[in-house]
Amino acid sequence: MKRDGIIHAELARHVAALRHTDTFVICDAGLPLARDMPFVDLGYRYGQATFADVTATVLSEVVVEHSWVSRDVLTVSPKVHEHLLGLGLTPEPVDHDRFKAAVLDAAFAVRTGEDTFFANVLCRAGVPFGGPA
Repeated sequence: MKRDGIIHAELARHVAALRHTDTFVICDAGLPLARDMPFVDLGYRYGQATFADVTATVLSEVVVEHSWVSRDVLTVSPKVHEHLLGLGLTPEPVDHDRFKAAVLDAAFAVRTGEDTFFANVLCRAGVPFGGPA
């Protein structure tokens, strides 16, 4: 039995399958996703599971080389942006329609029960090792 980290089998499988430059999204309960996009639904009621908890858990296991948020998060939900900065991300703010379009190419989504506007982050996987020695 796994000792720590992600114990949700489906979520752990998606995280382990990430390769360099794959993108994935952690989103609130309302972000539109493509019908055929693989996703893990962790929302069991509005407000739970929280965006803050899910991002902290997933991002503790993934190397992220770049991330994006909707520009609207900066003014509408600044605490979401501050949370992401606290996790070590420096998400690039983009137009919300551009963000939604980019999400459609993600390898998978993690849907939370978050009911805060624009509580979404698109991440591009990096690698956990450096260049040649």
